[in-house]
Order: sequence, then structure tokens, then C-alpha cells
Amino acid sequence: MNWIDKIKDLTSKHDKSPELKRGEIKQILIQTACEALPDFEFLTYRNSCYIFQRLRQVNNFTVCETLHLIFTFKDKSFACSVASRLNQEYIFSNQYNIGLLNPHKDLKVLRNNSGVLNIEDAYYFHNGQAETTTKAVKEIFYDFKKYGIPFFNKQVEILKSNSIVKHGFDYIAQLQIDKQKLKTEITEELSNVGLLFSSIKHPIYIDLKEKLQSVSGQSKEDRQLIPKTSYELLELYWSR
Repeated sequence: MNWIDKIKDLTSKHDKSPELKRGEIKQILIQTACEALPDFEFLTYRNSCYIFQRLRQVNNFTVCETLHLIFTFKDKSFACSVASRLNQEYIFSNQYNIGLLNPHKDLKVLRNNSGVLNIEDAYYFHNGQAETTTKAVKEIFYDFKKYGIPFFNKQVEILKSNSIVKHGFDYIAQLQIDKQKLKTEITEELSNVGLLFSSIKHPIYIDLKEKLQSVSGQSKEDRQLIPKTSYELLELYWSR
């Protein structure tokens, strides 16, 4: 069976429950969230995405942990992801992020421990009826609890103990420069270099990046993220 037939099979099997009406999926999501993870509250519906959120305190920062669910009637699917946001300006963004401060990852990628998924494995499918759709939602929250919560806990440990992050926090804590001026200068420069963080030449950015690169004991993977992390640290500075 090819992937087209697999998806058709998943979305065309009928059950004895009624067809979903517009808006009913919201109540199914909220009810299931209350039962499975009561500490996550429904935050909003925006850009075709339902967002659930939990807030946690890490040092002097509030971390926003969110579950994003994009539901479609047409394709009969859910696209789901999890995000941990130190910078609250990212809360409503559905763009993925592999950085140290504001990571956002696909839930199915976490579940399968793979960045490359077949189409039939990349989404949660439903048939547009109440019973099967509710089962799909319960599967989502089961996966969220099994794979999303460990993702959040790991991120909290990164914020508490990662040497690059800790030095970055110390740097922006002592930084005394006009926030709006810094934001304007760096964001304009980033736009001019095609959003390539490593090409930013602003002296504050260069100074921070070089200090983070000099931190000992860092992994190769974290070191590769220093250009992005430097920008997100300054972004955090001027957004607070």
C-alpha cells in the first residue's frame, strides 16, 4: 500500500458518530487536555493553530511551554509541535527553531526520533467524525505527555546548566545600552545579510559571540549554535 492509499484508509473509515461541526474540535481539545495534562491551559486560537500553554520559572525568567495543534477539515489531519519559549514574542509563531533558548520541534519528529518522516507518519489523521477525531486527539496528548514533557524538562536543564547559556545570561544582565537603538541596528543589519546570524558585524553582537565561543567545555553541536544564540540573547535583552 502506497502512502496515498494509507492516508485515504486512515481518513475514510467511518464510525457511527456524527460529523464534526465547526468549532467542536476546540471543546474536544480542551476537554482532553484537562484530563491528560491539567497544568496546560488553552491559550488561544491563532493562524489556524490551537495553542496550549504552561508557565515555568527558571532563575529570573518565565519560560512559556506550548503545544501547537493545527487542525484541518480539508486534509483531515493534525500537525502538532512543542515549543519552549524564553522570549515570549515567539509564543504565537509556528516556525521551528533548533536553538538553545527558544526551541520549537515537531511532535512526530520527537516521537520517531527522526527529522525525516514519510507523509503518512508526519501527521495525526482523522475522518471528520467525533469518535475517530477524539481518538486522534487522545493519541496526540498521549504523545505530548510521553515525548513533549521530557523535551520541556530537558530544555529547563539547558537553561539552568548549559555553560553557553549561563555566560550569555550574565552578559545581557550587565549590558547597559539603549535597547531600541540596539534592536534597530542589529535587525536592520540582519535583514541586509539575508538573515545569516554569523554575518552580523555589530560590535555588541561580535563581543558577545566571541565571549561565548571562548567558553570551555561546550559541545560541538552547541558551538555551532553560538551565532544564533548570540542573536537570541540580545533579542531577549531588548524585548524585556
